[in-house]
Amino acid sequence: MDDETPQRGITQKFEEQLTSGILLPLLERVRHDDTLSLEIRNGYIDIYYRGGRLLGLRSQANATKFSAVFDKNYYYHGDSGYRPALPERPEPIISSENDARSWLDVIAAHKQVMDVFFSAHPKIEREYQQAVVRDNNRHSTGEVSDYVVIDIEYAQSPHAFRGQTADYRFDMVGFRWPAKGKSRASGTVTPVIMEMKQGDGSLTSPPTGGNREKLAPGLAKHVRDIERFLTPASGEAISKPYALLREELLTMFETKQRLGLPSLPKNMRQLKITEVSERPEVLFILANHHPRSRILAQELAKLPAQEHADYGVATVMYAGYALFAQNVIPLHEFDAWPVGKAQLK
Repeated sequence: MDDETPQRGITQKFEEQLTSGILLPLLERVRHDDTLSLEIRNGYIDIYYRGGRLLGLRSQANATKFSAVFDKNYYYHGDSGYRPALPERPEPIISSENDARSWLDVIAAHKQVMDVFFSAHPKIEREYQQAVVRDNNRHSTGEVSDYVVIDIEYAQSPHAFRGQTADYRFDMVGFRWPAKGKSRASGTVTPVIMEMKQGDGSLTSPPTGGNREKLAPGLAKHVRDIERFLTPASGEAISKPYALLREELLTMFETKQRLGLPSLPKNMRQLKITEVSERPEVLFILANHHPRSRILAQELAKLPAQEHADYGVATVMYAGYALFAQNVIPLHEFDAWPVGKAQLK
């Protein structure tokens, strides 16, 4: 949007309204509801449920008032089937704790509206993203996994670089921060770009050229786009878009610490990051691949060169989405088809 700041983050006054002001009732709900995820945007926040935006909050009047939005498109999904009744709409402007509580009172009803919408129009890949966040950021698995997700549906502002359109979008971004027992080994972190792929249909890249707008990007296109994002200009050590991502990751991490969000593992909530690695990691998380399908193997054969990051494929310890460094297979070594052939015998 035109009024976005060029960098992810919210003002100190916005934070204060969340932690001790008129927005505190909503923050408390997020703190005590692990189906919700609060994400920091460019001057505003979004609260997600099942991968969709449940509530958007944007500052007005120097953070003394806030516009609140629930997307009614979840209700009008075009079929003639069952629709739960929408609750009476609260005031669109939050200017007091009572206003915030009125939005709190309709969260359950809005969740139900989204449940019915997703039953007819599933967004499985986005739901799995939130499962990745839950398994790596919360509860007992979050305390021992080696990765933490800092943001979902990451996008750089088009206003970030003068004279250059920044149109980079990633499913998830975060850090590899290896756990050692119940603590983190050091303050050194590695930025990680994560792409979630659900089902074999999401793995194939569209052909170069032609009408590709309606085709989801596959692995090869992701690699091309990420390499473009990471390639520095002449004389640069790292690219400007990647430098911005590193800054934003630190900003969002520190903001979430101050907000006391449970979407950070307990053993990270007081820790300081002392060093951010220059070389990032790219992690592909593949869900529901059919082992007898050749699609993944065919896509892997089309991968372009991977020069500016360490690329890997996440495997799991039996099931779930907790991510451990020793279970990541380097992309150039990953070969899915032999597994399928072995299972066919």
